[in-house]
Amino acid sequence: MSSRSSGRLDRQGVSRRLASMRAAFADSKGAGVVSMLLLIPAIVLLVELAVLGGRLAGARGEVQSAARQAAREASLAAGPASAPSLASAVAASSLGNAGFRCNSPTVAVGGSTNFVAGGRVEVSVTCVVPLADLSSLPAPGQVTISRSAVEPIDPYRVVDP
Repeated sequence: MSSRSSGRLDRQGVSRRLASMRAAFADSKGAGVVSMLLLIPAIVLLVELAVLGGRLAGARGEVQSAARQAAREASLAAGPASAPSLASAVAASSLGNAGFRCNSPTVAVGGSTNFVAGGRVEVSVTCVVPLADLSSLPAPGQVTISRSAVEPIDPYRVVDP
């Protein structure tokens, strides 16, 4: 009989604990809603940061692409005098189709440029991008993206001096 009574005590203890837990949950009505209201903005912010990081990586890729296209066009120029204007026009066109604003684009032909047949042309493109263009939320500030590309000049062509 003592084993039966101890079993009843265990059941009674468990039922008391369950009753106290029910009472605690009954008093916290609306706590789930408050928790969600606190979590949702944090989750949205994390998603927005991930989107901003992805769009920033895409912008870097677009500036690199513009530098490659500009270097290719500069390598096809008749001579070193016309290369900068051709490179600037191609880079501006490429950045104009990029999907973000590029404030103060700078295109520089130089560095390790050796403008002779078989030489090479180096083009650097720098772009100042407002973070608000990369984010769906208003973001203050801007980021400067600089990329360079080098293209060879055809060794069998005649280059104007």
